[in-house]
Amino acid sequence: MNKRLLILFNTLLLSAVIVAQQSYVTKLLYTETFDSSETLGDWQMEGPGLADLVVGQLLLQSKYAKETAVFLSQIGMDANNGVGYYNFVEELVKNDHKQLVESYYLDGNFVGGHIVFWNKMPTPDNYILEFDFQNLSDYPLHMLMFSHMGLKGESVFSSELKPRNGLAAQYTKSDMSGYRISFFAPERGTTHLRKSPEKQVLMKGKDLTLQDIKATHHMRVVKYKNTVIWQINGEKAFEYVETDETKLLKGGYFAFRLMVPAIGLYDNIKVYEIIEN
Repeated sequence: MNKRLLILFNTLLLSAVIVAQQSYVTKLLYTETFDSSETLGDWQMEGPGLADLVVGQLLLQSKYAKETAVFLSQIGMDANNGVGYYNFVEELVKNDHKQLVESYYLDGNFVGGHIVFWNKMPTPDNYILEFDFQNLSDYPLHMLMFSHMGLKGESVFSSELKPRNGLAAQYTKSDMSGYRISFFAPERGTTHLRKSPEKQVLMKGKDLTLQDIKATHHMRVVKYKNTVIWQINGEKAFEYVETDETKLLKGGYFAFRLMVPAIGLYDNIKVYEIIEN
């Protein structure tokens, strides 16, 4: 479905909701069901990623995902944040695009192969973002990045920001701020909220995607004033309240981030603006 038709005439979906003891209504700003290849023009890939439409769903993966997953299964190793597979992926990149290998090094170590898939529409300051997610790999990690902007308020697509190609540090301790939620992490069992350019875990919750690793899960984040609420299949995983007003994040851009061996289907994306009564 073409989301611009919804935005153009401010097509409204008004519904009363109660979150964090606040009553408000919402206005639907954006929806995406991936029914046409034209919809991919509203997204931008960073890193060696593949974005394909499969039966009206978005299939996301690193171009090295399948080979890396096979490698990990053969050696009986979990993903372990890349430690177990970086040498393997480095060889894949050398064989694929040798000239790109150096761009995936950080402090002398190869840490590449991950991807970030940005949506080009910015969100308002207060909003709800929801989507359907189905995991297609035994290996982690998936992340939702949201409220991302340059540290000086720039668009994430601004040429004033440093170049990026999927390396974690480019997003977590560089020239951008934003929230990110990681999920589908079998080895730890929890879903985590972090904020850039800080790195510490702000909040943890039960990773409900692990209750059925092959099912389709409905994911929903509410970003309202100083509160972030993360829900999976209608159940609250965590609620975070920012008490330091100097650290409040507003609107920005959202993206899906996948570590090398992760593969997933994404669909039915919706963004609502939260309007106070």
